[in-house]
Amino acid sequence: MKFTLTFITLISVSTINVKATKEPNQFEHDIIDYSVNRIKSIEENIPDWDASASLEKNALTIVNKALQSGTIPFWNPGAALKVNLVYALEAFLRSLDIQDFDETKTFEENIDFAIVDFLRSLPMIPSWFPIDFIQKKMVNNVLAAFENIPFPGFDVNKSVDDDVVAWVEASIAEIDPSAELEDAVPTAVKNALHLLLLVPGFSPSKTLQENVSRVIEDLLLLE
Repeated sequence: MKFTLTFITLISVSTINVKATKEPNQFEHDIIDYSVNRIKSIEENIPDWDASASLEKNALTIVNKALQSGTIPFWNPGAALKVNLVYALEAFLRSLDIQDFDETKTFEENIDFAIVDFLRSLPMIPSWFPIDFIQKKMVNNVLAAFENIPFPGFDVNKSVDDDVVAWVEASIAEIDPSAELEDAVPTAVKNALHLLLLVPGFSPSKTLQENVSRVIEDLLLLE
């Protein structure tokens, strides 16, 4: 699924601010179950990933392992922390290979691309099936939730580039510029996750599978 679910987890899951009030039907259950099973298979191929551990614990484990080995992807030792974090996050988003993804386009446009890519990957939806109404509901739910994003500078009408910079700036705002890399990077990652705690519905203390199940259910069922 070209890591589309991972993208939705890291970006969309953090924005759901209302719990669905109805139960999913069988079709929706099939989508949720398939998505969670795909996440399970992805997790099996992530080095040092513990599917039973929280999202925060796994993220910090991966970051600390990379720091210890000196092999942080997309990292330039001569650049500032902010520059490296922005570049690393943008490079990661590009590596997800979401069809039509373009970091110079707006966040709203790219969420639309990601959800279309996700829906087209689902085997229970025939190629001839009109997915427009499902797509519109899911996109609208994400955008409605992002209206109250809890850090300055973020705007769904700005480019992904601009919104990534806003998230990174908020994550490193209280980090001492002279801090060692081994302290600064894990702290920035933890801060980034905890900034999203201000939005109800997301919890770094839950597993990736739990978060994926919750976000897809809410995206499908919220009106």
